Amino acid sequence: MSVLLSLQSVSKRFGDVRAVEGVTLDILENEFFALLGASGSGKTTLLRMLAGFEGLSAGDILLEGRSISAIPPDKRPVNLMFQSYALFPHMSVMQNIAYGLEMDGLPKAQVKARVTDILEVIQLGHLAARKPAQLSGGQQQRVALARALVKRPKVLLLDEPLGALDKKLRSEMQLELKRLQAEFGITFIMVTHDQEEALVMADRVAIMQDGGLLQVGTPQEIYERPASRFAAGFIGVMNFLPVVIAQGVIMAQDTKIHANHTLPDGHAVAAIRPERLHVNGPGENAMSGEIAQIAYHGLDLLLHISTSLSDTPVIARMTADQADTLRPQIGAEITLNWAAKDTRIFPN
Repeated sequence: MSVLLSLQSVSKRFGDVRAVEGVTLDILENEFFALLGASGSGKTTLLRMLAGFEGLSAGDILLEGRSISAIPPDKRPVNLMFQSYALFPHMSVMQNIAYGLEMDGLPKAQVKARVTDILEVIQLGHLAARKPAQLSGGQQQRVALARALVKRPKVLLLDEPLGALDKKLRSEMQLELKRLQAEFGITFIMVTHDQEEALVMADRVAIMQDGGLLQVGTPQEIYERPASRFAAGFIGVMNFLPVVIAQGVIMAQDTKIHANHTLPDGHAVAAIRPERLHVNGPGENAMSGEIAQIAYHGLDLLLHISTSLSDTPVIARMTADQADTLRPQIGAEITLNWAAKDTRIFPN
């Protein structure tokens, strides 16, 4: 895929506040891209700059090789779908979707044909005459998406698109958004603070912190090979063990930690995902402790284990089948093993 959108050293300041600083990023054609970060990381400001609602303090934004930084929002081939959906309450579903096309002056027959087509795609043709208040949250979300897609933008920007939905509906709509993006072949750029949402939906993810890009990669790369301690702790659950490195040997208290990479001598942390810890299983590494808490999640259990290697409990994931066999109990002693390849070492 070729580059569709190119951000070149983009910065935005509000007085003395640095909201976005020196972001350089290429986004591809037909890509589902996620900007992921905590509140104040700069992701929403960056999205508003792409939409044209915020000017740039420095840098440039290119669309298909041409600068769009000076083009006003209504003239850009870019649409923004707001978290609140912003549907007109007095209009029907069909009228809401048609509104943007009518404002562009398209012939009535063409407007009707395009709206009818997209109603079938979002599977709401039978509700075309209803008002937004008569729709469920998921249906309103699809209407807002259809209103943005019907104008056939080159890029669709989504600001926390599923934030207003409950957990079950959010999971369903994650797959629905992914299906629609693939069907329309339009580049989606989504802002979210929800890690699971980014991992499930995006082709690539950018983690933002303090206005800059911390790491960009596929969901698997971001999860399995985080580039920093912050990225490791921000995505999913991660266990951190304080370690000391001396002459290449990694020690957590009096326990040697095996890893496939190391750092210069000094204090550091070893990071291991809960699902990589095995109860009495294989692996070059081992640690023992006492089960302090058991969190039941249906498909699996999270064991919170007190160990001398860390001030905070180590978390290990156990499948329901394993739990049926091993029957873990609070207060029980347990030994965890893991492979050297599953140990990440970060500066302290």
